[in-house]
Amino acid sequence: MNVVRVSKHDSRVESPARIQRKRVKLQTIACGALLACATLLASSSPAMAQAGKLDSSFGVGGIFTDIANGFFSTGPFTNTQTFATAVAVQSNGKIVAGGQIGGNSAVIRLNSNGTLDSTFGHGGTVGPILGGNVGQCQVIGLGIQGDGKIVVGITNINQGFGPMFIVARLNANGSFDTTFGSGGITETQLGQSEAAASVFALQSDEKVLLAGFGFMTRYDVTGQLDSTFGSSGVAKVLVRNPSAIALQSDGKILLAAGGSVVGSALENPGLSLNQAAGVLARYDANGTLDTSFGIAGQVATLPVAAAIAVQNNSGCTNTCHILVGGAVASLNINGGNGFGFGVVRYSSNGSIDETFGEAGEATTAFSPDATPFALAIQSNGDILAAGSAGQVAFPAQADFALARYASSGAPDSTFGSAGKITTAFGTNQAAIYALAVQSDGKILAVGGSLSSSPNPGGIPGGLIVARYLAK
Repeated sequence: MNVVRVSKHDSRVESPARIQRKRVKLQTIACGALLACATLLASSSPAMAQAGKLDSSFGVGGIFTDIANGFFSTGPFTNTQTFATAVAVQSNGKIVAGGQIGGNSAVIRLNSNGTLDSTFGHGGTVGPILGGNVGQCQVIGLGIQGDGKIVVGITNINQGFGPMFIVARLNANGSFDTTFGSGGITETQLGQSEAAASVFALQSDEKVLLAGFGFMTRYDVTGQLDSTFGSSGVAKVLVRNPSAIALQSDGKILLAAGGSVVGSALENPGLSLNQAAGVLARYDANGTLDTSFGIAGQVATLPVAAAIAVQNNSGCTNTCHILVGGAVASLNINGGNGFGFGVVRYSSNGSIDETFGEAGEATTAFSPDATPFALAIQSNGDILAAGSAGQVAFPAQADFALARYASSGAPDSTFGSAGKITTAFGTNQAAIYALAVQSDGKILAVGGSLSSSPNPGGIPGGLIVARYLAK
């Protein structure tokens, strides 16, 4: 018997044998499609598990270096005493990094693909910012205003003479903004032999904060000291050598001390074994100590307080949490004691939040030792800690090191290997000094890679910008 199949487009008579052959063919195609999908899924699963890998679309294999881009032969730059200590991302995706190039404070701008932006400054670089042969100055932080202008905090702590609080502002093309300070730069001499700035923050109202050796200053949008802050723009602070600063959304200011001040000992990045426990203090927006925080405005911190970040910053009046990152001792590494990453979370009143990690602390061990210098929080609440991991004792060798935690403080097993990654630069001593998270979630890490003379295989000097995948 023949079977008649009718469609709205045509009608024809098909034999049972023909129908059976079509069924077999369709089944074969379906099976093939399923196998193809299974193969695709199997092959894409490893590709999807990319969190913590270098982004190959950035720079060379995920890394930008000054050496690869010829800074040593460009203008006044030399390829020594060169590293990055600050990074920010513009709204158009371009990346601004600051630090020291050839012993002088400098800023570079990269395109989103990790190449120098030739429209910025001189071939993508601006420096030395202080001009002349000042030397031994470096950027300690930078921020980008809503109009695209770049505000840069600078320290001359390593000069050994005339320490000051210094802030500069650049136009979007890298030229000095002459409407700010004097010719684009403001310098404040506080009359103290060691009063140089060590930390920088840009407020949401675009006022600028600098802190260092017992003082904190605030500048208005024209670069003048803000008379509404402290005494004529200068406030005394209890912390003598600030190593980190962060701002709450309610305007309160967090200052930490106890950790390494980035840049003051970059010849040996890593943990100083003589570091003591840190301290965290909070100040009101007008520069007075907030005595409602901790004990009379301060709390002791178990880590050495090298970095601060604020969780739930939109609700800081009641619900924000404060993260302090630094090196912690006595981590069990290879059966012995070592130093590793430590992150402690505090409630908004300064008490330890024991619901975080293990009794308030999250730790990550690297072999043999490690110290973090930077913290950042991703849009999904995950916490990033970054710094240096490796051999501190002579002959020293260290790598970029990153760890990621869930917002609860648990290690993120989807990131790298068991929640951590390292990136080596031959036998160099390398460290990450600042982090930024792009709008697409990718992670920017900036720092330095310095040659350890007894170890062959390293490249002298090096300003590094690396980009890692977040998922």
